Amino acid sequence: MLPAHGTTSGPLQALIDDFLVDLAQANRPHHTRRAYASDLHQFADWHTGSLATVNAQCLRTFFASLTHLSVATRARKQASLSTFFQWACRQEMLGSNPMRLIERIKPVLPRQRGIVRDDIAAVIGGIPPTQRRDRLLFHLLLETGIRIGEALNLYVEDIDLTVDDERIEVHGKAQSRRTVVLDDSALVQELRTYLKHMRYQHGPVFRASKNGRGGPLRYQSVQERWATYCAQRGVRCPLHHLRHIHATELVNGGVSLATIRKRLGHKHIHTTLRYAAQVDGTADAEIRTWRRRR
Repeated sequence: MLPAHGTTSGPLQALIDDFLVDLAQANRPHHTRRAYASDLHQFADWHTGSLATVNAQCLRTFFASLTHLSVATRARKQASLSTFFQWACRQEMLGSNPMRLIERIKPVLPRQRGIVRDDIAAVIGGIPPTQRRDRLLFHLLLETGIRIGEALNLYVEDIDLTVDDERIEVHGKAQSRRTVVLDDSALVQELRTYLKHMRYQHGPVFRASKNGRGGPLRYQSVQERWATYCAQRGVRCPLHHLRHIHATELVNGGVSLATIRKRLGHKHIHTTLRYAAQVDGTADAEIRTWRRRR
């Protein structure tokens, strides 16, 4: 049976392009496809042979050339290659995924030392009032813990501002959906004011304003704007850490891991457990309370 997309002896670049086309047709987020494209084309530039010549030793040599990169970046590149090889197996181009023989990197979630809510509040509070979109976007990320891509994919139609039951429907990974309660009154009021001011009736909540076209806001642009606001306040905090801060606050507040998992959209509870491992202070307090009761 002939493969649906090229052959195992064909150039890797062409097969990668076919893979990316399939991802686009599957409606995978643009920033996800862009990350896959970057990682896979880097490998194709390094490996001049065909897909059939990719084996575990080849992959080990490639990953050894990336030791100067961060742990998170190397883990992402491993995941990108593994997903591509799984796709190739489904297309009957490979008999098995060569990544199965590679020991996978397990990134350690950075601890939040030196980054506190007051610092983040100062950054958000320092955003000029004229930048309503940015203030709302970063406030939303902090108070809900949703992913950046999920916020950028939020539509007006996904928002329910019923009094005392305000919530949003989030479009998560792998076409999943979940409801996130908006339990912060200041955030709710800011969202109401923003929608009233912008007069949005439908479509994306967060839109680019360049040239007045109001197209989709780019992931990279959001990252750059956050970095600028942080620099102005002398705060060092990657944007994704707003999600970590929210999760850690929930754990410290005694919210169950099952509830936190649902709110953050984690597929597996062990992902949520990484946050629980960070809050040593909470664990210590519980042990002391238990011992005093003995």
